[in-house]
Amino acid sequence: MNHIGVDGCTAGWVAVGRASLGLNFRIFPRIVDLVAEFAGAERIFIDIPIGLPWAGEPTRPCDQMARDALGGRRSPSVFPVPCRDALAASNVGEAREINMVTLGRSLSEQTWNIMHKIAEVDALLQSSSAHRAHLREIHPEVCFWGLAGGTPMAEAKRTDAGEQARLQLLARYEPGITALMGRFRSDRPSGGVGADDILDAAAAFVTAEGRHGKFEALSGTPSHDLTGLPMEMVYLRV
Repeated sequence: MNHIGVDGCTAGWVAVGRASLGLNFRIFPRIVDLVAEFAGAERIFIDIPIGLPWAGEPTRPCDQMARDALGGRRSPSVFPVPCRDALAASNVGEAREINMVTLGRSLSEQTWNIMHKIAEVDALLQSSSAHRAHLREIHPEVCFWGLAGGTPMAEAKRTDAGEQARLQLLARYEPGITALMGRFRSDRPSGGVGADDILDAAAAFVTAEGRHGKFEALSGTPSHDLTGLPMEMVYLRV
C-alpha cells in the first residue's frame, strides 16, 4: 500500500489503499498508528488542515482559493482553520477566545469538532520532520472538483444523489471503488465510520496515486506557516 488516502471519522481515521486483492480500507484510532502501519508509503494524503494561520496571516490563502473554486454550494465545506494556540484549549469557549484574540474571529462548531484531529496531526508533524515529506493535506471536495475537470459536485455528499455522483466519478478513474463500497456496506463496521468517510478517503487515495492527472495544489502566498508546514490543498488536474 504505497499510496494512502485518509479521512477523519468518529472512530479515528479511515485509510484507503491498494492491497494485493484490490482496494481496502482500515480504521485506526490514532494518526500515529496509521503512519506507523504505512511507514513505507510514498504519499499519504489526508483530509485535515496542516499549515495553520497566525496573527499576521489570519486566513490561509488555500482556504479562500478552495471556497472560490467550489462556489456557493460546496464552499461551506471548507471550515475556517484555527490558530495553533487554540489547539491546546480545554473547551470550546476557551478555544474561541484564543482564536478571537489571535485571528480576530471566533470558531465554528464544525471546526471545534475536528480540533483534536488537527492537534493530533500537528503534534505528529512538529515532532517528526520525516513525516512532512509524504503526509500532505487534501480537501475531498477539492479532489472531486479536480477529478471532475474543475466542476464542483452539485449535490451534498450525505444525500443519496451526492453519494452516487461521487461514487460514479471515482469509479471512472478507479473501478475498484465500487467493490470497496460494496464490502463496506456488507461488512459495515460497528459504528464510527460512514459511507461518506470511505468516499472521502477514496478520493484522497485516487489523488495520491496520481495515475490520471497532474499534481496541482491550491496554495498562494504565504505558502507555509510559521513552523514551515505548507498551507495547501493537493488535487489532480485531469
